[in-house]
Amino acid sequence: MTGRFATLRGTKVLGAPLGDLVLALVLAALAVADTVLTDQFSWLDQWRGTRAVNGVVVPVAALLLAWRRRYPLGVLVGSFAAIDSLGFLYGSTQASTTVFTLAIAVYTAVAYGPSVPAAVGVTVAGVALRDAYDPLLHTFGDRVWDWAFAAIFVGIGYATRIRHDRMRAVESRAREAERKHAAREEAAAEQERRRIARELHDIVSHSLGLLVFQAGVGEQVVDTDPGKAREAFRSIRLAGLEAVGEMGTILGLIRGDRAAGREPQPRASDIETLVRKARTTGTAVEFGVHGEPPPLPAALELSLYRIVQEGLTNAMKHAPSAPVRVDVRYRDKCVDVEVVNGRSAATVGRGGGRGLIGLGERVSIFGGRIEVGPLPDGGWRLAATLPVAR
Repeated sequence: MTGRFATLRGTKVLGAPLGDLVLALVLAALAVADTVLTDQFSWLDQWRGTRAVNGVVVPVAALLLAWRRRYPLGVLVGSFAAIDSLGFLYGSTQASTTVFTLAIAVYTAVAYGPSVPAAVGVTVAGVALRDAYDPLLHTFGDRVWDWAFAAIFVGIGYATRIRHDRMRAVESRAREAERKHAAREEAAAEQERRRIARELHDIVSHSLGLLVFQAGVGEQVVDTDPGKAREAFRSIRLAGLEAVGEMGTILGLIRGDRAAGREPQPRASDIETLVRKARTTGTAVEFGVHGEPPPLPAALELSLYRIVQEGLTNAMKHAPSAPVRVDVRYRDKCVDVEVVNGRSAATVGRGGGRGLIGLGERVSIFGGRIEVGPLPDGGWRLAATLPVAR
């Protein structure tokens, strides 16, 4: 029933809401009945001018209320013009329905019109003209009644306008809050997508680089040194298993699989294991830890691990025969990590690929800085500083 009522209330006929049209028709019918009743009861026969004119003008003024919400100020002007014209021509009109017509028109213009001062100005002018030509107004009290009656509906209309303004303000704030919430969710989702992209790149780049390098070693020595070839193939298998495990963890987190996401992410203490794996490829890696490691956030430890991982991956990819030095320095308010590889005959130009871009994003999250570039002796250096909150 509520839905049907709302549908009917929203229905429009000739551009007017159905409810307002019904109200206008009822008041117009009462105006016609008012003129008829004055023929039956002589004590009601106080009309000035022909009843035919009053019987047309007053109902027409009432019918204007059908469009009161669409043209509130225009309906107010039209209503007063119709009623005041009778007063100007015949002295006044005694149709009681004019009171309801003018009251609704005043209320609507103040509550929904484009300008409250304009609605009040039209009301003041309309009441003044009506009183000026009404011969039945003899005393000050008679005139005060019309003004008091108009003031009451101006006040009701203004109160309604304030309430609607407040409701619109609340709705506007709610929409703004919803928009900001949606923007925050989108930003969080974008940040998560970037994090996942970084993790996937780090895993795939490092693991595939190691696999390709070891496969090349195995291919070269499979006939001359089967033992070394078997060691290379074993490294390929272990690297592949590790990559599959890490990929499964990340994909499980994406799917919301708690069980798949229980495996811990790499930490700073795992850098040594990362260095040992790099050494199995034949790369000479010197590793040093300086200072006492303080308690670090898991995200920062993961970033330290990924920085070293990216540095070793690039060293094996671009300068496989060059020695590499990895240093991690724990300072009072920061952690420095540096990966330096020396000059190699196999060194090729470095690209500003996705890996280095991802590292820059990781470091910027913590407000740190990163330096990547060639050394004067032909080597390559990757260094990052990450602040640590004490």
